[in-house]
Parts: sequence; structure tokens; C-alpha cells
Amino acid sequence: MMKKMAAILSVLMMVTILFSGIGDVFATEFSDVPITASYYKAVDRLSSMGIIQGRGDGLFSPADRTTRAEFCAFLARANGYDADTYMVNEMPFPDIEEGSWSEPYISFCYEQGYINGYWEDNTFRPQDSVTYEQAVKMVVCSSGVGDESLRDVGPYWYSGYISVANKQNLLKDAQVRISEAAPRAFVAQVVYNSMDVAGAIPETPEYEEDDENLFGEEEEEPPVDEPVITDEPEPTETPTEAPTAEPTAEPTAVPTVKPTAVPTSKPTPKPTAIPTPVPTRTPVVSGNTGANGLTVVIDPGHNYSVTDTGANGNGLREQDITYYVAEKLKPMLERNGFRVIMTRNSLTDNVSTESVTASLLKRAQIANDANADFFVSIHCNAGGGTGTETYYYNGSTSGYAAAKSIQENLNQTVGLTDRGAKPAGFAVLRHTNMTACLVETAFIDTAADAAVLSSADGQYRFAEGIARGICSYFGVAFQ
Repeated sequence: MMKKMAAILSVLMMVTILFSGIGDVFATEFSDVPITASYYKAVDRLSSMGIIQGRGDGLFSPADRTTRAEFCAFLARANGYDADTYMVNEMPFPDIEEGSWSEPYISFCYEQGYINGYWEDNTFRPQDSVTYEQAVKMVVCSSGVGDESLRDVGPYWYSGYISVANKQNLLKDAQVRISEAAPRAFVAQVVYNSMDVAGAIPETPEYEEDDENLFGEEEEEPPVDEPVITDEPEPTETPTEAPTAEPTAEPTAVPTVKPTAVPTSKPTPKPTAIPTPVPTRTPVVSGNTGANGLTVVIDPGHNYSVTDTGANGNGLREQDITYYVAEKLKPMLERNGFRVIMTRNSLTDNVSTESVTASLLKRAQIANDANADFFVSIHCNAGGGTGTETYYYNGSTSGYAAAKSIQENLNQTVGLTDRGAKPAGFAVLRHTNMTACLVETAFIDTAADAAVLSSADGQYRFAEGIARGICSYFGVAFQ
């Protein structure tokens, strides 16, 4: 009998030790994030990496809203922000308080091209709730696939970003509810997904999918919910009030997004004729040797057909409009002493049709091989906004000066809404060795902008603004 009791006690002790071990392995840092929650792994891993923080008292508050400033903090930490070395840079947002806890995070995200201000007043609105679609846009941009989003245009400004996020697996275990405030659980999940896709989440034994659990049974992979996009979402529980500004719970943050205005549906029926496609051609250098000794590469954005084609709207195709502007820009620069190289020498040319990436890299290679002094890529915007903006590579001082010069001259020659000079990590800016800018002329899917883009006079004015900006940047008197 004594031996039997001893055996029972021994078994009980082993079970106690076993379950104690399980508690250590699956320890939940936040009492309100159960291990069964779809976002448990994201919260657990990000909190252990210092990407996100709780609200205090052992709570994560997964249903709480996330401010735009808080989301920037999440995004910055997930993408290499270092508080000890990072220096705040100048930002165009008048509503960012100097010295505030969120200023460096917002500055970092702006510098990296993850966020923009609201186009109508150029504010950032850091205390506003970040919406689901805004969070998706910023994560897509931080993942380096923002270029693809601009080509995948839908009926709303966020359509391309959500489409690309789905393709890139950035919405795994996440549901999008358009126009609603994004809760902390959603934010944690999409930030985790972006890091996971990039291979930035360190592996740990407890999260290896092929491991057997402690009871010797294979763990079933949890089902993945397909992202749900609803313009009229079902009501969700009311999020709690915005977090306090206590230093122990430094919040997350969100990138800037243009307002969710539905694009003007009134089309301008001026379709561009579509000639028969021809094979890719090698760019031809202009006969002009360049009296001022400077070489400029003009890149009419996108390909005529096959891959890397542009946006469509109001009967227009982006790849056609960009060429029409480029062919008017070329003689203006030559007249002012520049040697000019075009990446597309005719409307029907393509620049590598293997893939979008190959096309973008080839454009940069053309400029690098020519040892050019300047590169300008011409595009049309989409997403229901209005106006002109010019991009330069993140952190490039010369790029900012050139973009500012071009943008200022476009404002004078074209006169559309001034969306400013902005940093970005676009491939053609990232892979060129010289000063480079990317011009978004106007919104092809907005009727008023499209009317300017479709007219020969409007195309000439875009070309003149770009030419004047380049001349001003190099100190050449425009003729």
C-alpha cells in the first residue's frame, strides 16, 4: 500500500512539473491576450522584441484604438529605429509638437517614405485614430511594395494597397473593416506579418510549426481567415479611450494617408489610341553631345504593354501620358545644353518585360551605365486625389533640393494642387547612382486632373515645369 501511494505521489509530482513547464513555455505576458487569440503570437513576439508595449497592470488592451502617432512608433521600431542614434529631421506637418514623445517616430516614418500628410492641409493629425486602410497603406509602404500598389488601382485610394497586402500575405489572420479605427490587436498582427514576410522575426522552438507538442500530438495549424473588406462593417465593440501619455506605455503610430474620398466618376472621354505593341528596344542617346557637359536620363514611367503597365482612368493610360510628357521634355533640355537619354524612345517601347522588378531595375541600369548626372521618372498618380507631387530618395540632400526645385516650377507652370516634395524608397530612386526624382504629374482617375493630362497644352506645361526645375537645380538659365 505504501509503495502504491508513493507511486501515485510520484506520478502527481511529474504531472505538476510537466504542466508547470507548459506554463513557462506558453506564458502570456498580458492577461487580456489569451493563448487562443488569433493575434496571440503576434503580440507575444512583438512585445518580447520591444516593438509594442502594454497599457500597464499586465494589460495589452487589444480592442483599444490606435492613434496615428502610436502606429508610427510601432512601425519605426519594427524597421530599425534606434532611439540612441536617430536625429529628428525637418517635417512639413504643422501639427507635430516639437519635443513630443512621438516626434522622432513620425520623423523616421516620414523620412523612410512610409507616411504622408493629409493632402488638403498637409497636417499629420497624430492623435486621430488610424483606420484599418491607413494602417494597411503604411505597412505596404514599409514593406517596399508601395510601387506595386500604385499600379493596382481600384475604385478607392486604398484599393491597390489592400490588393497588394493580400498578395504579399500582409493580412494573414487579419480582417480589414474600411473606415473604422484599427484596434491594437489588428495593428500588432499586420506589423508582425510585415516583419515575418521580411524574415525579421527570430525563430524560437515553441513557434516552429513542425514541432510536436508536449503531449506527443502534432499541432494543427490554425485556420487562416481570409481578409474581409466591407464598406459597411458590422459593429464592433466600442474601443476604449486613447491611452494616457505615461512614459511606461509609449504608444504606437500610423503612416499618413489621403482621405477616403471616392474618386470623381465623371469621365473625360479622351482615350489614347493604342498602337500595335512592339518588342523592347535599346534606348538611343540623343545626338546632342551636351553643351553644358551634363547628362539627363528621362524615364517615361511604365511599359506600353505586357508587364509594368500603368494606371488607367478617364479613358487615359498612364504609360501613354508619361511618354507624351517625356517627348516634350527632351527637346527643352537639349535646347538648354543637356545631353538626353530616354529609357523609352517611342510610345510603344517597353523596358524589359520579364517582370515589374526587372523593368524598374533596367531603367536604373540605363542611367547608371550612361554615368548620368540626373534621372527623372515621369508618372501619373491614382487613387482619387488631385495635384502634383515630386519624390526624392530617402535622406538624399541633393534629391530633396532637386525635387523641391521641380515641384516649385510645376506649381507655376501647371498650377494644380501642390502636394509637395516627398521622400520615398521607390526602386528607380533607390538603385540609381545619381541624383534622382520621380514626378507624379496628376491623378489620372480624377476628371479635372485627367483633363490637364490629356491635353497637349497640359503635357507641355508639365514638361516645361520639369525642365525649368532641372535647369534651376543645376544653375542653368532656362531658355
